[in-house]
Amino acid sequence: MIAIRKAVIDSGPLLSAPDLPYQRERGRRFFLDSFLEEPLLIRDHQEQFLNLLASIQEKLTTSHVIGEIHGLAKSRLKLTGDNRISFWRTSIDLLTQWKLDEQLIRLLEMASRSELKERLLDIGIIDTGLIELAAQSGGILITQDERTLAPRALTDGIECLLVKQLIPQV
Repeated sequence: MIAIRKAVIDSGPLLSAPDLPYQRERGRRFFLDSFLEEPLLIRDHQEQFLNLLASIQEKLTTSHVIGEIHGLAKSRLKLTGDNRISFWRTSIDLLTQWKLDEQLIRLLEMASRSELKERLLDIGIIDTGLIELAAQSGGILITQDERTLAPRALTDGIECLLVKQLIPQV
C-alpha cells in the first residue's frame, strides 16, 4: 500500500468514499456504473481505497469541495429525502472519523493574485482552491479528474495522484 502522510482530497474521492459504506449498509448500488472508476467497481479494491484514505495522517480539502459534494449527491447520486439524509449521516460520520480538515481558500484572495486569477478564470474556484491548498500545505493532491485538475496541478508543480493510481492493478 502507498504511504501518504498528507493529502488534499478532491470531491470525486470524497464522494466515492462515504458512498461505499452507505451502499453496503443498504445493500444498494446507487451509482457504481455512472460514477465510480474502474478500480473501485471491484469490492476488494473498494476496501483498499478506503483503507488507504483512512491511513493518510492528515487529510485536507476545501470548503468549496464540501459544497460540491452536496450538489453531486443530488445531481449524480439522485439522492432525495431519507436517502439523502442517510447518505449525509454516513458522510459526516466517516469524515469526522478521518478528522478531515476543511480549509477555506477565499475566492477574492485568489482573484487578487495575478498568477491565481489566471488559473481561477481557466479552471474555476474548486480546482484552483485545491491546487492552492496543496501548494500551501505541501500535500499530495488526490483526484479522479484526469482531464482538468490533475494535468493542471502537475503543470503547476503539485504532486498529484489519480484514484486509479492508488489501487494496485492485478
